[in-house]
Amino acid sequence: MEIGENNNITSFYKKNVNFANTENFHLSIEVSPTNLKYTLLNTENLEYLLFKSVEVGNNLLTAIGSEEILKQTFFSTSMCYSNFPTTIVPNELYSEINKERYLQFISDKKGTIKTDKIHQNNATTIYSVKENIVHLMNQIQSGVIEKNSSTIIIEQLIKQYKNLTEKTAFLFINRKNIELIILKKGELILHNYFDVNNSIDVLYYTLFGFNQLKMNPEESNLYLFGNIEKGDENYILIYDYIRNIKFGSLSNFLSLNEELKRVSQHQNFSLFSQILCV
Repeated sequence: MEIGENNNITSFYKKNVNFANTENFHLSIEVSPTNLKYTLLNTENLEYLLFKSVEVGNNLLTAIGSEEILKQTFFSTSMCYSNFPTTIVPNELYSEINKERYLQFISDKKGTIKTDKIHQNNATTIYSVKENIVHLMNQIQSGVIEKNSSTIIIEQLIKQYKNLTEKTAFLFINRKNIELIILKKGELILHNYFDVNNSIDVLYYTLFGFNQLKMNPEESNLYLFGNIEKGDENYILIYDYIRNIKFGSLSNFLSLNEELKRVSQHQNFSLFSQILCV
């Protein structure tokens, strides 16, 4: 593990691996307005060999351009955009010519508008990313497969938890918002973002989702992801009201090198799950 200046860099990697020879590796990148993360996966045995996270503040473009390993040649490359303006529209209501209008309901920020198809749920993810970010990433890795983190999260949750017969909630906690997803029998029945300022907001909107779908907080299961740890303020408050809580984990199809097992799976679910959804 390496910790960079001001504790803004975290890195885990397998020892004795030649990272100058990356032609058998898959590169997964996750970009958010304040953070850059990436991993390297050995495509021959599906073992993750490297993980790096960089807190970038307002210098996202500089951070991306400074990571020389991102400019190498890989077997394949994927990337997801996280915490950018995003909405999901059922395909029966979706119109390509109106995609900009859909986003205007949730944000007035301008940028390149992108869409993903959520095939398991017959819906479309619509999101906006600043044009300079998109341009730089495509310069660094031409042919990169791009998706929104919500698309990856929903697709992978449906795959992993398709056998659950009861309504089950999945809560992703970010710095300024939460993403609440509820599935039943492999189908998405609720997805929503809520802006939050504190732990009380996190609890309020989570219970609001439970109430909307008539889920009993004493009986229904809630899986936790993102910026939450056992014993922190969010965890303690949620547990006071929702009894069956547990942390999410990665698919059994993936393996982490011993060094990378120190990386929190529930905090990096969309990054590690990219390879299964592209």
